[in-house]
Amino acid sequence: MERIIFFDGLCPFCHFWVQYILKKDQNNKFLFAPLQGKIANELLPSVFLSVDTIVLLEDKKRIYTKSDAILRIINILGGVRKILLVFKVVPTFLRNILYDLFARNRFVIRKPLEHCPLPKPDVACRFLD
Repeated sequence: MERIIFFDGLCPFCHFWVQYILKKDQNNKFLFAPLQGKIANELLPSVFLSVDTIVLLEDKKRIYTKSDAILRIINILGGVRKILLVFKVVPTFLRNILYDLFARNRFVIRKPLEHCPLPKPDVACRFLD
């Protein structure tokens, strides 16, 4: 199964989480691509190209966004992180209100990166753009 995580390539928080997932994803279940890249434009409908949203695309047909994407990634990674799946009991619209609030203010908390960092050579093959 092909799973691609699309993220804001200039967001320091996204960069941190991509690095975290790379470290924890020992079975290489995820590929990565910035929302600003060519692959995102080719594979995602334009409605999902907002850089304020994390997007998980599974097998080029199933799309998860925002808090649903985060919970799906946590579920796939497994381990002790699965305790966070307790947040599935919170209605999606409420989880996404918090997600959107953070996304809108993330660059107030930390300034954006000047450019999307290049991946380390040992994981470069997992980045599509």
